[in-house]
Amino acid sequence: MNKKNKIINKFIILFIIIVILCTYFSKTIKNALLPEVTVVTLNSRTIGNNYETEGTINYTDTHKIYAMHNWNVKDILVKLNQHVEKGTVLGDVDNDAITLSEREEEATIMQLQDEIQALKSSPNPDQNKIKEDQYNLDTDNLKYGQIRKGLTSTGGILSDTEGTVVAINAQTGGTDDSSDTQSTDSSGGSNNALFEIVNNKPSFVVNWTTTSNDAKKFFIGSKIHATKSSDANSNSKITQLTGQVIKKQYDDKTNQYDFSASIDGSPSINEDDNVTVSAIENSKRYNNVIPKSCLTEQDGLDYIFIVNQKSQALGTEMYVQKVQVQVVASDDVNCSIKPFNGSTIPSNLGIVMSTTKSIDDNSQVKLDNDENESR
Repeated sequence: MNKKNKIINKFIILFIIIVILCTYFSKTIKNALLPEVTVVTLNSRTIGNNYETEGTINYTDTHKIYAMHNWNVKDILVKLNQHVEKGTVLGDVDNDAITLSEREEEATIMQLQDEIQALKSSPNPDQNKIKEDQYNLDTDNLKYGQIRKGLTSTGGILSDTEGTVVAINAQTGGTDDSSDTQSTDSSGGSNNALFEIVNNKPSFVVNWTTTSNDAKKFFIGSKIHATKSSDANSNSKITQLTGQVIKKQYDDKTNQYDFSASIDGSPSINEDDNVTVSAIENSKRYNNVIPKSCLTEQDGLDYIFIVNQKSQALGTEMYVQKVQVQVVASDDVNCSIKPFNGSTIPSNLGIVMSTTKSIDDNSQVKLDNDENESR
């Protein structure tokens, strides 16, 4: 009897294994035969007879603090993006060298003063020589006043304005961590400026370069769009800017045009932000933009297929849902859509752009991960 039970148990175990294997291979074969789809997500972009190019945000102007010829910067006491008040000490220079220059100039001034006094006291004063010495004396007095201009009595470099430090171009022989405060001239100003400070409500321009042929789309005074996405991997936070072209300059070395446009208002943007520039007159920006290849037309109505997933006993399955939409605007490549009759587009894993086989509502599919990851 025990032997018979053992045989029955073995058959039961074998049957379960066969069922599991058949189910596994059946699911594997089924997945291999499923339509493979590539998907895109809704985004915001311009539609129409438009031209787009990449531009960079810069400050319209910065307040620059220049070094005198005899300044030897020893230390930097502020960091980039630090707010400073008027009178803040930004750094230190070699004060001994400044003091020496002062004393040398004082000696020259005293010598000229004595010489002028002697000439005036002589029986026959040389008026031409007196005028010459007086001119030299006035010049040296000006030089003397400039020696410590912008410095404290101990050699501290003073900020003469309030704002945010956006560039530090001084090279020092300080400690290792001083390299954290160094910067190239990010605003396009003179490289001789030690510090550049922008006020609390800065104005901005966007700069871009384009070919001679594409330059015909912009002219001085024309309006432009500049669009900035806060995250390259997300379309949820978009800053829409408008501006006006203020510079169009041809560069014969590159055979290209350099453009600059002022930005309207006081937007929340930063220098060196990358933006997409387009001409306002030729295009309009829309939300919910997809490639036109995502659309399916049936009986004069437009549909899209969205991909979602559902949990099954043997795992998660991908399937498509057919959703009716209305086309708001389109060009040769893209279109802007909105839900039909005020409904909403359900949350999804993506909108089908292409498929290896025909699909219909509730068709099971698999994602072309390689193609989708490359987008």
